[in-house]
Amino acid sequence: MKKISLLIGLLVATLIPALSALAQTKTETTVSAEAAYDLALLSSVSSLADAYLLQTRLTLETLSRTEEVKSAQWARMERLVSTSVPPMLPQVLWFVQPDGTYYTSAEGLAGQNLSDRAYFNTLITGGLVCGDLVLSKSTGKKSVIIAVPVHRDGRVVGGMGASIFVDDLSQLLNARLNLPAGSLFYALAPDGLTAFHINPELDLVDPRQLQVPSLSAAVGTLLSRPAGVVTYEFKGAPRRVYFNTSPLTGWRVAFGRVLPKAQ
Repeated sequence: MKKISLLIGLLVATLIPALSALAQTKTETTVSAEAAYDLALLSSVSSLADAYLLQTRLTLETLSRTEEVKSAQWARMERLVSTSVPPMLPQVLWFVQPDGTYYTSAEGLAGQNLSDRAYFNTLITGGLVCGDLVLSKSTGKKSVIIAVPVHRDGRVVGGMGASIFVDDLSQLLNARLNLPAGSLFYALAPDGLTAFHINPELDLVDPRQLQVPSLSAAVGTLLSRPAGVVTYEFKGAPRRVYFNTSPLTGWRVAFGRVLPKAQ
């Protein structure tokens, strides 16, 4: 009987560490699988957003090479521009002259001027604009700006641009991705403004203005690194998000989930 008790004791002493190690390995595998799943969804969000924006940029680049647009005369280009609006994502195409006067696919000559926009000098001096966030002067909607210069005879004669409505971008991504319950996604421009969000009410909001210390700290990390993972608390629940950087816009794109409070 003593031998049997001794053998049982030795067996338990051997199995407990082994079972503990097995449980730990299983937990680590589960965590790794969950992380891989979240990273895959992050890639989906980032790639889909870039695909929609890139479609618009390619449309603008194609238009900028046409004789109609290179003429810098709205009467010549109006029909072409108006029929070239990409169908998937609500937006307005526009042509701006070097003095800031501009025309839109929605209403023709606009009553405002774009010369005071931060992106204007970049565009009129020959640079690309991709990802600036503004309140549209012609529609009043929250918009992301994509624009390309128009050249003729070696000089810039204007700019061909698009104002993509941010709320529509957020809703389109949400509808197309069909994410699991408890998921969240968003993108932050380099200045911290929200470029799109699973909750469109937070579009063009700087999360640091929401007075949530852990969220502000997480935003600081997102903006200072090209990729990674952060955890923070918002609306009483912990959240974990993975993030990367869009090569098209420079935005930090984030995907994550609301965690059970025990975690």
